[in-house]
Amino acid sequence: MARKKSYQRGTVIERNYDYGMAYVLRYRVRNSEGGWTEKSETLKDCRTKKAAMKELAKRLESINAGNGGLAPRAGKRFSDLFVSDWPNYLDNAGVKPSTRYSYESILKKWIKPFFGNMPLEEITPSTVSKFMASLGSHGLSPKYRRNVYNLLKLLFDIAVEYDFIPASPIRPKVHRPKVDRTEKPIFSVAQAKAILETADPLYRPLLATLAMTGIRAGELLGLRWENIDFLNKRIVITQSLWRGVIQTTKTEASDRKIGMPDQLMQILRGHRKGSAFTAPDDFVFCQADGRPIDPDSLRRNGIYPALKKAGIPFKKRASGCHAFRHLAGSIIHRETGSLKLAQKQLGHSNISTTGDIYTHVEDSEMDEPASILGRALGESVVDLWYAKETRSTDVQ
Repeated sequence: MARKKSYQRGTVIERNYDYGMAYVLRYRVRNSEGGWTEKSETLKDCRTKKAAMKELAKRLESINAGNGGLAPRAGKRFSDLFVSDWPNYLDNAGVKPSTRYSYESILKKWIKPFFGNMPLEEITPSTVSKFMASLGSHGLSPKYRRNVYNLLKLLFDIAVEYDFIPASPIRPKVHRPKVDRTEKPIFSVAQAKAILETADPLYRPLLATLAMTGIRAGELLGLRWENIDFLNKRIVITQSLWRGVIQTTKTEASDRKIGMPDQLMQILRGHRKGSAFTAPDDFVFCQADGRPIDPDSLRRNGIYPALKKAGIPFKKRASGCHAFRHLAGSIIHRETGSLKLAQKQLGHSNISTTGDIYTHVEDSEMDEPASILGRALGESVVDLWYAKETRSTDVQ
């Protein structure tokens, strides 16, 4: 296989040290495997930037000559990335619609307005520092700024792969925002029961499924009746719903089978009897025309009114579907002491490398989380389900 040809120009950076100012050369050299390794070299005795550039040119002359001597794709600007290379990356990487939407939102609001048509070769670590500082001046949270940083780093990595620039201007130690760990929002068992008891009967089956499984909202709303195995008391999760569009689950580990508590099985059987859509490929939770329910509707019409009736304080971005998910995981871990069981139930990719490689959970063991969640949350909900008549009003 022929070695890929490319031309590089390298960069010269001014740095201040204890002994004074010095110039640092950055360029790439071939490694033993045929790929590239970035090299950084400090010129302590070089007094001018012009002299440093000459030293850089000497080092790159032989490297570029041995690599085919091709000139770089001249005149490339930051905006050129989005003509074909960025769309090609999204397609080749199989990036989900939900992730694309998130990317586009960040690009449109923050990244594109700042970098615009800047020549890629003129974007330095200092330029990136100014951009990251501008995000902080807008009062964005550290977590959101980290998301912006991650996307910007990805863009420059792609620019390097396409030989638009010899090296990325991103410097993680300098540019990556620190995100402090905060305690995740979670409902207590008593709060969860109160929510289920006060919820509109139309939404009670959805909320009971959330509470007694810990699955993601998109996984919940993407469930079809073919995913509900009443015979073996299993829920099979193979897809997710985002803005009315079916897509794959979040990660490979998210495709899973989980146990179904006896109490939840009774609720879902009763829900199916009252539904007009019971074919295998029909959505378990749907609108009057069979279309899936929007997650905003679930929160706005299902969870929030129940919180108000139960007298539970509402916290922005902390009182939605995900709080049920954290509750389920905490119950399993508390009752079993097994992080691995909680990981499998929730469909997380990793606990740690050791846990993933050396800890195994058999399919039959997944009955234990189902039983635990059923005992904790199910009995009072089942009583309510059969004690109160389900309204016939269609979910909007």
